Amino acid sequence: MHEVHFTGGEPTKNPELATIAAGLSALGLEVKTTTNGQFNKEQLERLIHSGLRSFNFSVHSLRPEVFREQQTGRGGARLIAPGTLVRKKTPAMEWATGQITRELAMILMARELGADVKINSVISSSRDIQNAREIMNWASEHRIPIRLLNDLGSGMESIEAIREFIRLVGAEEVLRKVTIGASACSTVYRMPDGYEFVFKQIRDFKLESMCRTCPRDTDGTCEERFYGVRLQKNDVGQYRMRLCLQETTPVTEMAIEEFLKSPQLEEIRSYMD
Repeated sequence: MHEVHFTGGEPTKNPELATIAAGLSALGLEVKTTTNGQFNKEQLERLIHSGLRSFNFSVHSLRPEVFREQQTGRGGARLIAPGTLVRKKTPAMEWATGQITRELAMILMARELGADVKINSVISSSRDIQNAREIMNWASEHRIPIRLLNDLGSGMESIEAIREFIRLVGAEEVLRKVTIGASACSTVYRMPDGYEFVFKQIRDFKLESMCRTCPRDTDGTCEERFYGVRLQKNDVGQYRMRLCLQETTPVTEMAIEEFLKSPQLEEIRSYMD
């Protein structure tokens, strides 16, 4: 292992993030995070000083009216009882404007402070193409790398929309990178003006020791395959190794000591030899 990546919920809400990052950095690990950029200059400086020097900013939209509607879409509801979902109220336009303004400012500031900065943006369907073009235009103007991500919940509709986006902007493929032993696949595209962006896609890679007995493998509902190993705290405060976001079984989620002796780790190691 050479790096640790903090993901969501929102990692920067953890008051101990800088302390944890400093400890990991002292061990020689590269520390990264994916964030919504909703913090201030003082917190950003503290995180960078601690050793967290790689930020993937999730940018949903540059238009407040679009941004606020996205907050009540899929994922914008909470379960209060079995079968009962309560959807969030649509936030105020002023709130959405503030969120966008703050995140763009933090992106530019992080780069000025010497951090490695990227933008992540999801295209779920063809309805998101214009939104993605606006985000990419901003990223290109400021020469900030951007990665387009497919929406796992939208399946092939999302992938086809991204392919259409690539055709519309006139980009050409220049490089393809595949992560051995995981489902990640990244393709680099170059625009006519020389600006490059990445389409990061989930490919059909299975961890046999985990996936071969999973019903999602046969009924077509698996959205991620095997993407990677995550360390996650559960509802009672225990740290667990999680290998799949969709299923919680003895082969997909286990205690750290169990994982170290598991056939899943043995298989993962076989791809690293």
